[in-house]
Amino acid sequence: MGQLGRYEILEELGRGSMGIVYKANDPLIGRQVAIKAINLHGLDPKKREEYEARFYLEAKAAGSLNHPNIVTIHDLGESGDTAYIAMELLEGRELHNDVDEMERMPFEKVLNIAIQVTDGLAFAHEHGIVHRDIKPSNIMLLNDSHVKIADFGIAKMDTSLMLTRTGMIMGSPLYMSPEQVLSSSIDARSDIFSFGIVLYQLLTGRRPFSGDDANSVMYQIVNEAPHKPSSLNSKLPEMMDNIVLKCLAKKPQDRYQNAKDLGDDLRACLQKLTDEKTALEHPVMFSMEWRRVKRLAIPGAMSQTMVAITALAAIMLIVLLDALTDETIQVHLLYIFPLVLVSFHSQEMRLVYTTVILSLLFQGVSIVGYSGLPPFSQFVLAMLVLLSNVLIAYVARIARTNFLEVGHLATFDGLTGLRNRLSFESLVEMEIARQKRNGGTFSFAFIDIDNLRELNSAMGFQTGDDAIKLLANILRDHIRQTDTVARLGGDEFAILMPNTEALGCQQFCTELSVKISTLMKKAALPISTSIGYVTVDHPPGSISEVFNRAESAMHVAQSGGKGGATRG
Repeated sequence: MGQLGRYEILEELGRGSMGIVYKANDPLIGRQVAIKAINLHGLDPKKREEYEARFYLEAKAAGSLNHPNIVTIHDLGESGDTAYIAMELLEGRELHNDVDEMERMPFEKVLNIAIQVTDGLAFAHEHGIVHRDIKPSNIMLLNDSHVKIADFGIAKMDTSLMLTRTGMIMGSPLYMSPEQVLSSSIDARSDIFSFGIVLYQLLTGRRPFSGDDANSVMYQIVNEAPHKPSSLNSKLPEMMDNIVLKCLAKKPQDRYQNAKDLGDDLRACLQKLTDEKTALEHPVMFSMEWRRVKRLAIPGAMSQTMVAITALAAIMLIVLLDALTDETIQVHLLYIFPLVLVSFHSQEMRLVYTTVILSLLFQGVSIVGYSGLPPFSQFVLAMLVLLSNVLIAYVARIARTNFLEVGHLATFDGLTGLRNRLSFESLVEMEIARQKRNGGTFSFAFIDIDNLRELNSAMGFQTGDDAIKLLANILRDHIRQTDTVARLGGDEFAILMPNTEALGCQQFCTELSVKISTLMKKAALPISTSIGYVTVDHPPGSISEVFNRAESAMHVAQSGGKGGATRG
């Protein structure tokens, strides 16, 4: 088809807003690449300079990212009136081919894709690069289910100036964040919002914001709250609703503050799904009957459709039995089963209300039909039935909530044995709530392994894991309260210290820093750490405020500063 620089063009792969993508051969090293080209012919000098600058800014930004979940940039250049970027050629398809299909993607597959995307975004954000156009067509799903983020075409280096007109909206309207729609300041949290739209679409088959034109969609993005994903896909757990809706919060400060935290929550959700599947497939007794019985004791282990069908069938069977037997008073006790079943397993309260009303209706008809009871006795019996039905549903609902909360608080990180981020955040929120009620003080610390990535690169991930596990053991032994520590990410830990004043917190962190340095040297692990800590004596506005204050103190430690920070 022709030549572009040293590359032999083989075929056209597609066209986009920034230019044409070709499949090409690189004769220098004998490999095939994808070439993204933009034709600058006919542009006036000023516009051409602007286009060239944006094009090379894209290459510079994307070329600095070397990550398994980001498309690799090999080369850039200019040939005549065409500027081009050579990148790896991917064998796979764009994700929009999957979200456009009629059937929803399996939940576990969605989680695996989402985790890989967040890993790539986290890496880019840590290097100061915001994608600004996350959408299904920029997410590549390779043949081995590996995911790569493509086209950092409107990415922004934090240290660079955007070379676009003032007020120019960057991104795809259907997947924009509120900040993009309003032409406000953009940061990594904008990518999290856009990916929240993609995630919603993968889980439900629909976008959370839709309309007849781009303006109506953008209005909804800024002003309207989306429905819970589980309202469109009843198989989704409550945890997934919380994750997606947190991504789609209108205010950036209410969203995940970084993609790493989002990835941690997605991994926790996947781990919970795996644990539940394992628990159901490998119970203590290996009979099919036991597996069926065990489903009754685990909230959400039964599908919502199965819950509704079973409850309705049970009610109809009880009505039939009531009509065929004279033991009508005793039959009322059987309504306990559908009421408990629905209240314990249903994600939707409307199904609980429907079951209670249906049960009361049939029981009321039955009571009115009692010929041997005087009116006053019928009234008393009706009141007892009403109160018992409501009480049974309420108690079963409370049991469901407590069961899920206990499971939520009992989740631990598999590598360190410490509480994971979801569990830890719940404990911090409880501490903040106690402070709002009773006053008092608590302290909070961040521990960062400064050189974990370099250690992984030089000595392998096993060495890095050993360092993390050793640090986790030090934390457990030093504070003797494993439930007040959490691993927040790949190289960060956090410590919650209830009823700890500033002086006690400073002393604790200083001793901890010394102990970490000593034991790391004994273990021949070249690890350096930074500890940032804060004391909270007034109720914060949100949990994010506590995390941000401690993280800022940690950055002070990394820069060698003093005050709420130490290095080891």
